[in-house]
Amino acid sequence: MNKNQINKSIMRFTLFCTLFLWAITCQAQVVGSWHGDLRVSPTYALPLVLHVSETAEGYRASLDSPDQNAEGIAVDEFSFQPDSLILQWSSKSIGARFQGTLDGDTIKGLFAQRGLFAPLNLVRGEYKKVEEQLPYQVTEVKIPSADVVLSGTLTEPLEGKATTAILLVAGSGPNDRDSKIGPHKPFFDIADYLTREGYAVLRYDKRGVGHSTGTFYASMLSDFEADVEAALSYLRSQGKYQKVGVIGHSEGGLLTQMVAADAPKLVDFIVLLAAPGVNGIETIAFQNRVMMADLIEPDKEEAFGQMTEEMLSKIAYHSTSRASDSLLIAEYFDRVLPLVKEERRPETERLVHSKEYQRNMIGAISNPFYKGFLRTDPSIYLPRITCPILALNGNKDMQVEAKRNLAQIKRLATSSPSVTVKELEGLNHLFIPANSGHPSEYLLLPPGFSPVALSTLLQWLHHL
Repeated sequence: MNKNQINKSIMRFTLFCTLFLWAITCQAQVVGSWHGDLRVSPTYALPLVLHVSETAEGYRASLDSPDQNAEGIAVDEFSFQPDSLILQWSSKSIGARFQGTLDGDTIKGLFAQRGLFAPLNLVRGEYKKVEEQLPYQVTEVKIPSADVVLSGTLTEPLEGKATTAILLVAGSGPNDRDSKIGPHKPFFDIADYLTREGYAVLRYDKRGVGHSTGTFYASMLSDFEADVEAALSYLRSQGKYQKVGVIGHSEGGLLTQMVAADAPKLVDFIVLLAAPGVNGIETIAFQNRVMMADLIEPDKEEAFGQMTEEMLSKIAYHSTSRASDSLLIAEYFDRVLPLVKEERRPETERLVHSKEYQRNMIGAISNPFYKGFLRTDPSIYLPRITCPILALNGNKDMQVEAKRNLAQIKRLATSSPSVTVKELEGLNHLFIPANSGHPSEYLLLPPGFSPVALSTLLQWLHHL
């Protein structure tokens, strides 16, 4: 081999080694943790964390959503192409996919999930949540309730002992201790405000949510009522509070009524925030009217409401099987479709007759918890409550109608020494200043519990 051949061989070997090392380096670059903020709406960015590791079979990845207390979300498909630096992954469990390009310590890409498309840049490194320094004492607590353990946060003033403790009870759904929905953390806002004003406040993750044990979707209202009583008993057992009260929001307001009626010695006062004063059937029927308002002919709205209440009543009190529920739903849609605006009828018919829609609908209404809620009636509890009551609601609440429910609470709470009800202007179900009040705009609104509502609450507490 002459000198030129030797030099060419060395060059080829050097180039091969360089390309090989470059590929190995690129592969190593994508392994590790990456995090970024997914812009869900103009007012809300959701932190996401991507973990990537390498095994003998290839890459393995998972996702965390810290704000939703979700860790280890499965990533079913993951690929990285060292030559183009393109990275792709998808997760069936959350219906999401992502494609991005590696650029140094950043992966710049696009996130897609069930109709949402948003830029998402992931930066190398572990995600660290910024903890705010608060001017009061924060204690993590564990509260046994039958066979589960509730995990919560107790906040207390630093200077001086709080003489009044307040328990916060969240509304429907798998709510954490902050009752978080998108950018909104109403229970953190309430606890923070009242603790700064000298009150001790306890809030907790619902059973099966966050750090609480148990199974949320296997629980009934009676289980959640037992949890409220366990949390109140915990506050009573501290032996340092002269008064202990409850603030319940929405369904949490119903649970508050139940506990105040069934275990009056545990409660010195209650605050009902957007709580039902009418039965479960009326509550759900109202919500259906709101959600279907743009579909139903204006002159057919009353007929639609009556049909909905009739169907819900049959589901609650007469249907005993999933098959029976299915027949009732089919009959209901046959009666409702003629009430839909003519131009919207074909698309509505396709939707309600689709297998996915019917499966989801039957799954929801056949749930024992749902049927139990339909049968709830505040008229059973409110007349037996013997402590002071404050009931607040926003006049733009489209989940629990303010006027009707506040009037019922005032009318039914005949044994209470003091019943104060107040309708607050411009607030929605979350006590946030709203445009329409429709749930579809929740994620579009700036976060923050209404100062007017907080001030009204504080003045009432001071007057106790």
